[in-house]
Amino acid sequence: MKTDFLAGLGIDEKAIPQIMAENGKDIERVKEKFADYDDLKAQLKTAQEKIASFGDVEAIKADVEKYKTEAETAKAESEKKVKQLELRWQVKEFTSGKKFVNELTKEAIEQKLFEALSGEDAKGKNLADLFGEFTKDVKNVLVDENAPQPPKVPDMAGTSKTGLTGVEAAFQKLNPTLKVD
Repeated sequence: MKTDFLAGLGIDEKAIPQIMAENGKDIERVKEKFADYDDLKAQLKTAQEKIASFGDVEAIKADVEKYKTEAETAKAESEKKVKQLELRWQVKEFTSGKKFVNELTKEAIEQKLFEALSGEDAKGKNLADLFGEFTKDVKNVLVDENAPQPPKVPDMAGTSKTGLTGVEAAFQKLNPTLKVD
């Protein structure tokens, strides 16, 4: 507001300085409210620069979702591998006390047991039940402890103690009183 404006309105010359002083106080009060304007403007500029440095926010969100999915997949795969290792250990533990006719038979039965435990068909069955199903009608899986063992034949090449050949030693053993010259 200017003095000429107030004089043009027909206000007394003595009252104009008082009106101007009051107007000045009002202006200063309003200026105080906006005293930190420059500081806020600088902060806004800094924040906008920082946001711009982040790049595309949607791309960042997409990356985060991608990494979450990858992490969940890796977790699921590791849980599956741990379960498989536990099943293999259970099968090995189960078969460790059994005497198979050979290692090939043992490995084949272990693989069948593992596959059965991994599948849905084995729900509610234990390893002994599954083993029984696999070996029910199959012969020569386990060593028969009650089967007669073939006799042990001594070495036919002879022994160094008596100086006899294997045949002579066997003959001597069958007929101990008979002497051969």
